[in-house]
Amino acid sequence: MNKEKNHLDISSNKHILAKWIASGWLLFFATLALTWWLLPNDMTSEVNSFAARMTFAFSHIFFASLLLFIGFLAVGATRWQIETKDVFASPAASGNKTASINIHNQVHTQFLSNSSEQFIMFSAAIIAATMFLESSYLSIITLMTIMWIFGRLFFWGGYWYTAYHNLPTYPRAIGLGMGLLSTLVLICIAAIGISLHYPSFAFLTETQALITHDKSFAFAGFIIEPQGNINGSNILPIVLFSTIAIITAILAFLPKLAPPVIPMAAICVFGWAWLIFSGAIPIRF
Repeated sequence: MNKEKNHLDISSNKHILAKWIASGWLLFFATLALTWWLLPNDMTSEVNSFAARMTFAFSHIFFASLLLFIGFLAVGATRWQIETKDVFASPAASGNKTASINIHNQVHTQFLSNSSEQFIMFSAAIIAATMFLESSYLSIITLMTIMWIFGRLFFWGGYWYTAYHNLPTYPRAIGLGMGLLSTLVLICIAAIGISLHYPSFAFLTETQALITHDKSFAFAGFIIEPQGNINGSNILPIVLFSTIAIITAILAFLPKLAPPVIPMAAICVFGWAWLIFSGAIPIRF
C-alpha cells in the first residue's frame, strides 16, 4: 500500500513539475518577445570590429556577474548575523553548523553556488556567439543576458518560496529552465558559426570581413557567412556537436534526472538535426 502511495505521489509530483516548467517556458517566450520589441533596432549596427565585439560581449558578462556580487553580499550578510549571535557558528570552526542554523544562509548559499556554475557556461557562450552573429542581430546577446538574469532572480525567489512553504522544487525549476534555455540559445548560435567557418576563422580579427552584404544564406544573414571558399572539412565540429546532442537526448530519459533536461534535449536534437539535414550547415568533406 505504501509503495503504491509513493508511486502515486511521485507521479503526481512529476505532473505538477511539468506544469510549472511549461509555465516557465511560456513566460520565457513572452518576456523574450516583449524585450525584443522594446530593444532599439539599430542598437548594434556599429559593432563591427573584433575589438568592438569583445567590448560588447564582456560588458554583458559584467552585468551578469553583478548578480553574483549581490548573492555574495547576501551570503556575507547572513553569515555575519549568524556569527555575531553565536561565535561557534563559524563555518571554519563548526563545519556545516552555519547551514543548519539559518534558512537565509541556506537559500543564499545555494543560489550563489548554482548561479556561479551557470555563469561560467553562460559567459563562454556569450563570447563564442558574439563572434558569429551579424551586427544587426547582436541584440540577441542583450536579450539572452536579460533573460538569464531574470531566470536567476526567479530561481532565487522560487528557493525562498519552497523553503518557507516546505514544498518541492517546482517554482525554482522555472528560473532554472529559463537560465538554461538562454545559455542553450547562445551555444546553438556558436555551434552553427563554428561549423560554418571551420577550419578558417581569419574573419574574427578582420574588421571588413565582419560586415556581410550577401543575404542568400538560409538564415537571411542571421549569422555571418563565410567570406570566399573555405578549404577544409567541417566534419569534426559537426560530429562533435551531433554527439553532444545525442548524449543530451540519452541523459534526458535516464531515471532520477531533472525533467527540464527533456525539453532541452528535444530542442538540441531536433534543432540540430534540422540544421544539418536542411543544408543550412553545409557539410564539407
